[in-house]
Amino acid sequence: MTHPTQFGFCVPIFANPGMAFFRTPCYEHLDWRATQEAIRECERLGYDSVFVADHVFLGRDGEIYEGWTLLSALAGMTERVALSPIHLCDSFRNPALTAKMAATLDIVSDGRFILFYDYGWRRAEFDAYGFDFETTDDDRAAKMDEGLTVIKGMLTEERFSFDGRFYRVQNAFCAPKPIQKPLPPIWMGEANNEVMTRAIAKHADVFNSMPASTEGFRQKLEAVREACEVIGRDPASLGLSLETQILVCRTDGEIDACFDRIEKLRPAERSDEDILAQMKATNPALENYSSRKDFEKEFLIGTPDVIVDRMKEYTGLGVTHFMLWFMDYPNLDGLRLFADEVMPKFS
Repeated sequence: MTHPTQFGFCVPIFANPGMAFFRTPCYEHLDWRATQEAIRECERLGYDSVFVADHVFLGRDGEIYEGWTLLSALAGMTERVALSPIHLCDSFRNPALTAKMAATLDIVSDGRFILFYDYGWRRAEFDAYGFDFETTDDDRAAKMDEGLTVIKGMLTEERFSFDGRFYRVQNAFCAPKPIQKPLPPIWMGEANNEVMTRAIAKHADVFNSMPASTEGFRQKLEAVREACEVIGRDPASLGLSLETQILVCRTDGEIDACFDRIEKLRPAERSDEDILAQMKATNPALENYSSRKDFEKEFLIGTPDVIVDRMKEYTGLGVTHFMLWFMDYPNLDGLRLFADEVMPKFS
């Protein structure tokens, strides 16, 4: 089933217990069986897409599955849902090879691949693995722009050559081509860098926002739409999606109980200051991540009726695809309640 508004499940492939502001606050230990169960339940319940993060270490203990490998496995585990990385990092893979990988994944998934591309932000990962971080954010964004140029050329032309500042390919051949023509949809975000917003206007089919209040989302849209207008692109031609956390429960008491559990899981020492800084950089409107009231401005928190009303605020701004991190995972009650009582309101 395809909904006018689409709903994606962000697959918890790292455990971050006690960190209410970052994705998996109730997930204590990475568990492959739990991942399999959740994916199969998403397919059964009618979710439209699944998304997989692209990091080499993340979460409380650093354990995380490699994103592209997992997407390939999910292609074989599912039949219907779209498959996408979350901010696929340009510098982690040569873009010519990424093009080859994208074409193959699109074919083996029968045309279900989304290319969600970015330039990466967590320097600790780059340094540990020996990836070039470049000197500035602008340089990394410019490098990513070249990477997308290479990927698009490889996927659409019989042979492709490119001689850029960061990347070079010579008469490169990529066959077979992807099923989706001319190429899989390209998603991009964020909007806190001018080089990036120009690249979004140039390349993207969909702009994705990380978690943001409605006011923060409006501000991002202004920046992206201005970039579109500069190059003569109609901003209305750019699709909109929102990645956010969600806690949906039948009662307020259940919501409070979940926050109590998160608080009990909070580590004695913080090791996530770089993550918190990145979150605030993408949504400076939210200055405090401490109370339920603060989280309600940033994320989707409430009973099903409350969630429907909050989501309509975003669909009113043009959002047609929600990427959802369920805060109560590995419990699947929220995943099921959302499918039963929220998704039908958008059919």
